[in-house]
Amino acid sequence: MAGTDFHILCGFLGSGKTTLLLDFLALPEAADTAVLVNDVGMIDVDGVVVAGAASGMPVAMLANGCVCCSIGNELVGTVQNLLHDRSETGLPPFRRMILECSGLSRPGPIIRSLADLGAFDFRVRVLATFDAGQGGDHAAHFEEAAAQLAAAQSVVLTKLDLPDAASVADGSAAVQALNSLAVVVAEPDRPARARAAFSSRSPAPAAPVVPAAIGGLRSMRHPRIGVFLATIPPDRDWDAVTLWIEDLAARCGDRLLRVKGLVGVAGIDGAVLVQAVGTIFSPPLRMPAGVGGTPGAVVVIVQDLSATDLDEVCGPHGVTLAET
Repeated sequence: MAGTDFHILCGFLGSGKTTLLLDFLALPEAADTAVLVNDVGMIDVDGVVVAGAASGMPVAMLANGCVCCSIGNELVGTVQNLLHDRSETGLPPFRRMILECSGLSRPGPIIRSLADLGAFDFRVRVLATFDAGQGGDHAAHFEEAAAQLAAAQSVVLTKLDLPDAASVADGSAAVQALNSLAVVVAEPDRPARARAAFSSRSPAPAAPVVPAAIGGLRSMRHPRIGVFLATIPPDRDWDAVTLWIEDLAARCGDRLLRVKGLVGVAGIDGAVLVQAVGTIFSPPLRMPAGVGGTPGAVVVIVQDLSATDLDEVCGPHGVTLAET
């Protein structure tokens, strides 16, 4: 099953996840897609709607409750069943699988659950919808919305086609204020938006860190979320970098929302990509020499932690911090 894209589609309540998914399922590019839907409530309304529009595609509706906290085992078992049934039919692997999460889900625990499916070598992507008009307010008042946006590799601006919709520039700026690492899909045309959101072309793995460009967004930031640039000395060996990562995860716990950046490691040519959603770190990825910019800069996005708090864990490792 190598090569299957696994999209974790998240976004706060009412931000347009189901609409985006339905728009994609109506496109010819949606062929060979399996869909999993998880909603909160006694009746999985979204699952029923998606199943009715899927035109023969396999759709699995997960049990009541947030997949991130209550039914991780069911998620794994359901995915395994879908893959087994596909194999039994003699058809080629799914091109993609899409998990539409509850609006109250956090991506980190979902990724942890998917670790049990490592044998299938999925390309996992976190995709978040963002109401261009109200998304910033949601993120300012609801921790789940902030966690979803901070974890996303791609953020899709929704409701741009509605009368009196917010401008693309304002919506994009609001997203970048929370997650400067995300690729923003800002397409007013709904089919084009859906096509871009679920494209097989994943964002480049390098960490585009340009503090000067995002510093002007400070006033738009979530009052409880901090975005920091951690600089790691280039002479550290991998054991030293790992120790810093372990201490950072232990100190921050659930308040660590996102980590991504390139580090230089003693004895290794080229940079090493380090990235995490919450405290779930992906395996380090060695980058070719000259790819991804200058190593040593790592973006750290946290909630309810100050620069002083992070200095306590970073300072002993020789890692310096700057708030962007």
